[in-house]
Amino acid sequence: MEDAMKNLTRYLTGAALCAVCASAPAPAFAQASPAGAEAAEEDEARGDIARATQLYREGNEAFKQKRWSDAELKYLKAWGLVRSFDIAANLGEVQLQLNKPRSAATFLSFALRTAPPSTKPEQLARIRHFLGEAKAQVGTLRVRAMNVAEVEVYLDGERVPEEAARHELYLEPGEHVLLMRHAGYEDAVLRVITGPGLTETIAHRLKPKAEKAPGAAGAPAANDAPPAKLPETTAAPREARSWVPVIALGAASAVGLGLGVGFTVAANAASADGDRQQAMLRQAGGGCVDVPAEYSHLCSGLRDSASRVETRTRTATVAYVAAGALAIGAVTYALWPRERTTTSRGVHASAELSPDRAGIVVRGVW
Repeated sequence: MEDAMKNLTRYLTGAALCAVCASAPAPAFAQASPAGAEAAEEDEARGDIARATQLYREGNEAFKQKRWSDAELKYLKAWGLVRSFDIAANLGEVQLQLNKPRSAATFLSFALRTAPPSTKPEQLARIRHFLGEAKAQVGTLRVRAMNVAEVEVYLDGERVPEEAARHELYLEPGEHVLLMRHAGYEDAVLRVITGPGLTETIAHRLKPKAEKAPGAAGAPAANDAPPAKLPETTAAPREARSWVPVIALGAASAVGLGLGVGFTVAANAASADGDRQQAMLRQAGGGCVDVPAEYSHLCSGLRDSASRVETRTRTATVAYVAAGALAIGAVTYALWPRERTTTSRGVHASAELSPDRAGIVVRGVW
């Protein structure tokens, strides 16, 4: 870690001073800036380096203690001041620990591309190792235009930085919308589906815009037309099937089955009463013809039991049939192909009992 700190300080100092030199105007083309302005710029660059170095050290301490969230915060603040391969390498490794493989791959690939020649082989091997782990969890995309040198790249509506667009893009597994743009050419909008560990190269030929005749004064030129809008990435959701009828029909079927079982039990009880009364009549010496007066009530009870058995058996049969029909209706509705409709849906089920019939009435629209 100490070697990394030394490399970081040397790398940041050199990068910052080169940036200051590059920003100074050339004396052959512009008036030289005052010496005070150059000194101020150099002091500001050195101040950023000092703050980034301190944040980097604090991030390393959190890293050693496996306080990944604290380390990420320190490294991100340092990255905001100065973009160094050391910061990117440690930040990518921490984000991999925080289950952020896409961002981790972005930082680790930057670190690998920008590592200076003095970087130790074991440090480069470590970066490659963690980059491989990150890429195994995301999709990798390379974008090239076949007929132009550079293109603007948009991914899911957000512009990709030019430096990243020239190398590799890392995507969460799933479907994404890719847009390629270049002045004088029509926008190319492509849908990309990627998965963990997959690498895809898209080489697309852009189509030149059709030349149009000059319009009236003040009319926009052909190349000044507003950029094409990205298509919606999410299709309008289909109307979900209503499960209320299935639940209602299933509940009504269960009620019908319960009624059938109840009437079956009642019919069996009435049949048992009839059998008992018939046995008593046999013991009295006959049937209900010329029966002694003391057994006449048994004949009346026997006829009543027979009537109850018949009524309850018929009612149980109707309930079983209704329960089966309702269950078939619920299954049919659940599996039947449907079309969209704006008709309001509703279902109502009610039991209907009378002296001469029994059943379940279902009314509904679905």
